[in-house]
Amino acid sequence: MVAPSKFPFLHLPHLARNEVLRQLTPFEIIILSLCSKSANKLCKDIRKRETNSGCCGNGNRIELKFSSKNEITLKFRDPRLTTWSFYFDDSIDNRSFKVMKDLYTSSWTPSEDQVKYIILWNERTRLDHNLRLFTTGTDVIEVIERWVLYLLDLFNASLDKLHLNSQYFGIEENKRIINAFGTEGSMTTFVLEHGDVKGKEDEELIRWTLENQRARRHLTLNFLPNEGFSFDFKTLKYYFWDITIENSKWISLEQTFDINSMAIELLGSSFTNNEFKIIMNKWKNGWNPNWSSMKIEFSETLDVENFVNDNLFENEGDPDLKPFVLSNIFRLLPGNENTIVYNVTRSDNTVITIRIKENIADFFLYNLR
Repeated sequence: MVAPSKFPFLHLPHLARNEVLRQLTPFEIIILSLCSKSANKLCKDIRKRETNSGCCGNGNRIELKFSSKNEITLKFRDPRLTTWSFYFDDSIDNRSFKVMKDLYTSSWTPSEDQVKYIILWNERTRLDHNLRLFTTGTDVIEVIERWVLYLLDLFNASLDKLHLNSQYFGIEENKRIINAFGTEGSMTTFVLEHGDVKGKEDEELIRWTLENQRARRHLTLNFLPNEGFSFDFKTLKYYFWDITIENSKWISLEQTFDINSMAIELLGSSFTNNEFKIIMNKWKNGWNPNWSSMKIEFSETLDVENFVNDNLFENEGDPDLKPFVLSNIFRLLPGNENTIVYNVTRSDNTVITIRIKENIADFFLYNLR
């Protein structure tokens, strides 16, 4: 029987050792870092010095999702857009070996999935790597927190995104998740899902979560509360780059006036042609909203042509309102067939562009000064 070969990694010259580290995958670096304190130090040292692409260097990000299947996704400065994910399970098997306290895996060989994605209307394929971990004990959140902190330190990474499906956790568990991860200063993106909101406790939890999360750029909400639910968007602590609200039937038009975001997207709204007219007339009368762009999926097909003829083109000679149509240009772009575009200019040189296709309208604001 031939004995397994041993590679004297720790005894290699400094430059050769660093070159070996650069060739390792993220999972291989994790395995090596868990071998000993000296190996862990080597892994950290190389990522501090390395500044090019790959998992060594700055700019690495971690995304964390709490749902029916908890997962951690590592995203590195890799031009191939490859991701490396951990999925957590509580059904440990006999073949598992210890990673750290209360955390095990049965194999360090990840499964690989080909994922298709679109860039500039071109379909491409990336390879995602997935590894299953097993948790023991009663405090899964604490185990995940320790593992996240280990990965953040090892890869010099930042927690970039937190996705919380709060219906799978109790009230106190949800608050622990937000307190442990949602207040991270580097976090740019927060996604909150809840499914059907069953009562006042769920509604209060949603309000508390939104008021205490600390994402600074992107916010996505997807829950269906009871009739009469409202949220004061003024309590959000930051001006967002974009806010997307799915199942937005609970949002009133008046509430959208208080949303502080560069871009707003409302999907599945209850808005009708009447709300469209209110938005246009409010802007026509001098209103300057907080947003620069807003996309609304209305509950009915928009009858914009009659509104434009009745309310805009009748004042074509008025210097306060100068409408014109730019439909043919946008129809040249993929997906914009049957799209109508109106540009309307106010006397203060503010322009609103309305792009309409069936029941979806995009509003864009800009100033010509």
